[in-house]
Amino acid sequence: MIEILTVLHTLPNVKSYRTLCFERILPYLRSKTDVHITWLVYQPERLNIESQKDPHSTILDIHDFKNAIEVIEHVKPDIIWVAPTLNLPDYALSIAGKYLKIPVVGELVTEFMKQTSKFELAKSYMKSFFDSSVPTDVDEKNKKFMRRGKFFLFKYNFVLKTQLAIKIKLSTIIYSFLSHMSYHLSVYTNLYNPKFSVDLHFVETKKLVNTLIKNGFDETTLIPTGIPMYDDIFERLEKNEIKPKVKEKTRILLLTHAMYEHGFWTREQRDSLVTDVVNEISLHKNKMSLTVKIHPSSELITDYEKLIHPIDESIGIFKDGDVAEFIKNSDIIIAYSGSSSLVYALAYKKPVIVCNFYNLENDLFQEKGVVLECKNKSMIIPLIEKISNSNPITNEKIDSFIEEFFYKLDGCASERIGNAIVNLLKNR
Repeated sequence: MIEILTVLHTLPNVKSYRTLCFERILPYLRSKTDVHITWLVYQPERLNIESQKDPHSTILDIHDFKNAIEVIEHVKPDIIWVAPTLNLPDYALSIAGKYLKIPVVGELVTEFMKQTSKFELAKSYMKSFFDSSVPTDVDEKNKKFMRRGKFFLFKYNFVLKTQLAIKIKLSTIIYSFLSHMSYHLSVYTNLYNPKFSVDLHFVETKKLVNTLIKNGFDETTLIPTGIPMYDDIFERLEKNEIKPKVKEKTRILLLTHAMYEHGFWTREQRDSLVTDVVNEISLHKNKMSLTVKIHPSSELITDYEKLIHPIDESIGIFKDGDVAEFIKNSDIIIAYSGSSSLVYALAYKKPVIVCNFYNLENDLFQEKGVVLECKNKSMIIPLIEKISNSNPITNEKIDSFIEEFFYKLDGCASERIGNAIVNLLKNR
């Protein structure tokens, strides 16, 4: 029996990067042994958790615990899974697990974009600190003054109480806080900091392994595995039954990303880009149809409804649902920079237009020439027409990009990770 403890910013029934990965990893592990997973969920308010009937999983509310030590002592996990990044609840579980000598593992993925201006990032963070909502909110009634800032303070207090519980020196705690705040302002310049390293890292590509070693990670802790979320890409491709076009209109999917929520953009920048795209396409609705798919856990559907429906309330806006299915049944994808979901678009050989209205740099999709860059609203329709007639991005270029940045899209990432977990526990 393996008991896994992990942390999650939403309830596990909400699709997110981590839940999608565990959907693939857990069945493989359960083919080897019994597995129980405990989800430590953190939200601004206490959760209303319904009666839990699944004997294979448990949901815990972070509000029921003073610190991560209490969580671990309650769960008694065999292994702890966290993101080896600055995310505060993950960091708290990580340092507590190391203190209690419980194996800590986590995934490190390729960063598709970097933010180069610390000043702009600092301004965005300061402004968002006073936001009345957090990205995972689903109810407008939850809005309160400085809700997002207070939630950040709650999460940091959880880290602080964990540090005190494991008797870290006050001077070290102060230094950790200052370095943590500084790292927040450089995270999009360099995502990979060995300060957050764990016992075993599941790394997306061999190329990323080399970067991590240069940054100071212990090479023996790095295993290139690929990402379980993409394990079913080729299975999907084999079943690629695309819905027919409606009246021969070009089906366009606007695939959004939490750029405002993560501090890349201001709210005004996000709103302006969305309305520009929707306005331009709406002028050609006789030959184009538009669907909008937002991030399932980090964006508010009400934000997009307020922006889009005054322009055209017939446009479908979706938060839930399988993003790969939305991509498969579209002709052209319009996206923000940095979205990992574009992997599905490339796998399906769908033409992609990336809106880079604010000159964000170091987007790998753009650098490698597998998407078309759109710099302003006047380019949207010409690019759609250009890419509809003849996609200048070749299949060979796409295949080369996937091979370089997505380790072995062979459907076996879950198996590689599962075996690594079993071996780690066996050798302790």
